[in-house]
Amino acid sequence: MAQKDDRILLLNAPRLPLPDDKLEELTGDLHDYAHAHGLVMRLASDKMSSAVCQTTPLTLLPSPFPKNVFDDAVRIQNLYASLYHYIAYDFDFLIDIHKNVVKTDEFTRNMVEILKKVKAQGLKQPITLAIQRSDYMCHKDQYSAEYGLKQIEINNIASSMGAHAQRLTDWHIRVLKALEVPDDVIKRAIPENKPIAMIAEALFKAWSHFNNPSAWVLVVVENVNQNQIDQRHVEYELEKLGVPMTCIIRRTLTQCHDQLSLNESSDLIIDGRPVAIVYFRAGYSPDHYPTNKEWEARERMELSTAIKTPWIGLQVANTKKTQQVLSEDGVLERFVGKPREARDIRTSFAGMWALENKDEITLKVVQGAQKHPDAFVLKPQTEGGAALHTGDEMVQMLQELPEEERGAYILMEKLRPMIIENYLVVAQKPVTFAKAVSELGIYGYAFGAKDAPELKTAGHLLRTKPETTAMGGVAAGYAVVDTPFLYEFI
Repeated sequence: MAQKDDRILLLNAPRLPLPDDKLEELTGDLHDYAHAHGLVMRLASDKMSSAVCQTTPLTLLPSPFPKNVFDDAVRIQNLYASLYHYIAYDFDFLIDIHKNVVKTDEFTRNMVEILKKVKAQGLKQPITLAIQRSDYMCHKDQYSAEYGLKQIEINNIASSMGAHAQRLTDWHIRVLKALEVPDDVIKRAIPENKPIAMIAEALFKAWSHFNNPSAWVLVVVENVNQNQIDQRHVEYELEKLGVPMTCIIRRTLTQCHDQLSLNESSDLIIDGRPVAIVYFRAGYSPDHYPTNKEWEARERMELSTAIKTPWIGLQVANTKKTQQVLSEDGVLERFVGKPREARDIRTSFAGMWALENKDEITLKVVQGAQKHPDAFVLKPQTEGGAALHTGDEMVQMLQELPEEERGAYILMEKLRPMIIENYLVVAQKPVTFAKAVSELGIYGYAFGAKDAPELKTAGHLLRTKPETTAMGGVAAGYAVVDTPFLYEFI
């Protein structure tokens, strides 16, 4: 499961490849387990219905991941949740750093315009909620050859796959037992993974704070949603905590425009009842706003007393531009007062550069990217699996991007993730034994007023894809859900 030159200790881990008969047996067992436990997705050919579903793309076995790197990601999650909580309230900072982005990026421009209106009118709801997943790679330093934590991105909206990750962890414990891995090894190697309970807890806190037992939990969803089952598990857990099923409602942004209104007290009303919490599972991509109606609905929500996750300040803070600006000297320290905490966060930053900057360092980095395209990637501002640009395509874009469009992109250091081997299981396709790379996501939340957020970290998601695949995303078809098998260096 690991390269020999990594000098790692994986006591009693399954030896690969597995015998053919054992592989066939376990794969069949996995499909049965997935359908029995809701570890499924809608068909790509019928994303509007759950009548027939398929196994979510998964790994057969957990994948090796350095324990020290995993522990670092868990340790700093509260720091990241706190950081973005505070950034979201700094209206002037967010508006200023996006001033070049909004010139050509219509999506970000519309977000910033709503933020300006919220600033002008004042927050109708001072309590905010961030349900966050911070994504990292286990990066191998080219000089020390040691593995360390490097952040890919922050997800402050529609942080998904928690239910699938939680259930796959249970499966992987089961399959390790079937392969006769000792219980004490499993206990040390497979960390507890319960993000759905934490996410539901955060939503319940928000609903309870609103202090109206008939108020809605409004889940804003996409028009077409292949990964609906993963979302539903959050709602079911929320019901267990005491939110009546009759208080949970799912609506698209278009439906929100037609059905939501504001009363004189700025309460957000649907069917005569106020909305306590708006839980955005959509709204992170330009195609979620096909007309002005959807933007009008979003503005109505942001100017209401409903608690939003995320609220507009938090989503504007979720751009690659914010991530890049935080990496500049002194900016992070503006929001993190303790030097050690700022150091811990900054250590996880990958190299990022704004194309519109004209300083000598940035110009040299851009020239370096053109000469050595394998060492960089070009990323747009939008979230939710937007395309990366690499190789010759990236070089061409760096040469041809008009000056006014450069602010919509960020140049980023290409990381060198650890390569492992595992079986990738995708419905209706042969099982693939592949060399692969993984991306670790840690879930957490920040809830409360501006000056005193309540923080919590719980649960994780490992996504694994063939090492030759540049794109990511399980729903997009590039990656599979995985579980870390933690190990320590000798």
